[in-house]
Amino acid sequence: MSGFFNADNKLWSAINSAVDAVLLNIMWLITCIPVFTVGAATTAFYYTTHKVIRNQRSSIWKEYWASFKANFKQATKTWLIFLVIFLIFYFDINICTEALKAGEKIGVMVYFFYGLLAVVLIWFMYVFAYIARFENDVKTTLKNAAIMAFTNPGYSLIVLVLVAATVFVCWIVFPFSWFVPAIAMVFINLALEKVFRKYMTEEELKEEQQNDMMRR
Repeated sequence: MSGFFNADNKLWSAINSAVDAVLLNIMWLITCIPVFTVGAATTAFYYTTHKVIRNQRSSIWKEYWASFKANFKQATKTWLIFLVIFLIFYFDINICTEALKAGEKIGVMVYFFYGLLAVVLIWFMYVFAYIARFENDVKTTLKNAAIMAFTNPGYSLIVLVLVAATVFVCWIVFPFSWFVPAIAMVFINLALEKVFRKYMTEEELKEEQQNDMMRR
């Protein structure tokens, strides 16, 4: 029995990670409620998934709030830009949907807006993951995230599918929203970290590895 409760036991470690993922998911949902904090919350969600859930560093509470506070200003500014974009899409899609129902030709534009929305969703995930991992001003962050997204179409498609599937599942069965986003974020992190590592120098990768080892 003592072996089961050993911290190095793989099953026990997996259970701990699963519990942490659910708690992290709940923290993200709660901190998204004010709406204007969605950017900082999503940044902290990605950062904590990478550092704690995947790399077993520190604790979710410590890492989440450290990232939330450190990136709050930039993430909030960036999120407000996306919020305006999403609101524009919301109204355009609603208008075109009604036009389509009425049999008006302009209604087919709804498919064009859905296509653009998909692109923006990919960009959104890259941007806040980028903020979680790198330090830059808002303009440079938006530009670099866009370049990464468009030059890595395979990983971008994976991210889009994961985001779309998460939204769909949580919309159909709302209680799933308490844990499904965390599962999706783990896979999003796996995909985006492969992209980010392409742009990191050997020195940066070694420094990060050393920092992670020191903070465990």
